[in-house]
Amino acid sequence: MKHVLAAAFVFSAGVAQAGGPVVVADDPVVEAPAEMASDFDWTGVYAGVSVVSGSFSDGFTDYDTSGYGLQAGYLRDFGKWVIGGELSYSKGDYGDLAPASDWDATRLKLIGGYGAGRLMPYAFVGATKYNVNQATPYSDTMANYGIGARYAFGASGKVVVGLEYMVENKTAFDDNFDLDNREVALRLDYRF
Repeated sequence: MKHVLAAAFVFSAGVAQAGGPVVVADDPVVEAPAEMASDFDWTGVYAGVSVVSGSFSDGFTDYDTSGYGLQAGYLRDFGKWVIGGELSYSKGDYGDLAPASDWDATRLKLIGGYGAGRLMPYAFVGATKYNVNQATPYSDTMANYGIGARYAFGASGKVVVGLEYMVENKTAFDDNFDLDNREVALRLDYRF
């Protein structure tokens, strides 16, 4: 019996010296996950597509709008805080406006977010070049601002789904009317 106990002691000491785990039969073995949620890094370039729906007001009438967009940007993860920028182009139409009219917008955004693992809620401010394309076209530059949230899917978090709410407004847009534009965008991005 003494030899068995001595052999067990020598074996466990050798495993401990080699850096291996010593497991007691009554202790459960818990493996650490390969990637903790808080370790997710949002740093990098991304590009994607979006579908937008919203409302547009010229100060007299409200119109429903819909369209699509392309976006590309860069984010830098500083731990809990994420900062970045984005350039986007969107195009759509006014659902109930006659004669047929459409719009397009080029937007630059400064993004500030909170890195909660694979989830990132954020806010943004920026500038928009907005064009109303109709028989008499109008064009002007104005501010944009809003909030959103993104979630990274997959083992490496390369695919990102997002939802964003944006407001744009300007008094005397192109020296003609007061513009108020509000959009909700469903986004799908790929992180490179």
